[in-house]
Amino acid sequence: MDVICTGCSRHYKIAEEKLPSDGVAYFTCPNCKERIEIRAPSKVISLSAHERTVTTESQGLESFEPGTKTALIYCPESQARELLQKELSGLGYEVRLINQMDDIRSRLRYHIYDLIILYQNGPEPEDYLSNIQKYISSLLMDMRRKIFVIHVYPKGNRLDSMQAFSMGADLTISPSDLKGLSEILFKAFDAKEMAYKVFFECKAKVEEEVL
Repeated sequence: MDVICTGCSRHYKIAEEKLPSDGVAYFTCPNCKERIEIRAPSKVISLSAHERTVTTESQGLESFEPGTKTALIYCPESQARELLQKELSGLGYEVRLINQMDDIRSRLRYHIYDLIILYQNGPEPEDYLSNIQKYISSLLMDMRRKIFVIHVYPKGNRLDSMQAFSMGADLTISPSDLKGLSEILFKAFDAKEMAYKVFFECKAKVEEEVL
């Protein structure tokens, strides 16, 4: 299972079978000395349906089936939020909403989401959005490369890669682009896959040799 330090965002892999019988353990991050609580996803799933909903939604301890496409959305505008949820659900994504930095910190601690969409209402990002952006930018590059981040804002231009880079995103789009989101995603994912193809191939080869 993947565990992310809440102090410095360093990413660790922990074998679930090595956890105590109650499925809960504590680990001190070698990098920043933060004390991390680790809970096995299987222990969370064994709860009742109601308890599981409360626990996973509040702490981010949610387990997805292998191969599930997952997305996080920050969007304070209700109509745009509903449109995004509809579009992504139609594309087969499990969608979860975030409202502040603590939400994304909790979510990413136990699962690396494939897609994150950040929606900005006005010309300047509100404090909650700024904090979320800062947290995403602080992620280790190995983890950040696995997440596709889209920033939606009034002057978003999907053809301007420098604009996206300056905002810590992989792609910027305008609110008017949301209705064509599926086509935009397909093209953007293909472009990123090609850009990082050699990197991920080399990384996989190194990991095989280490194992």
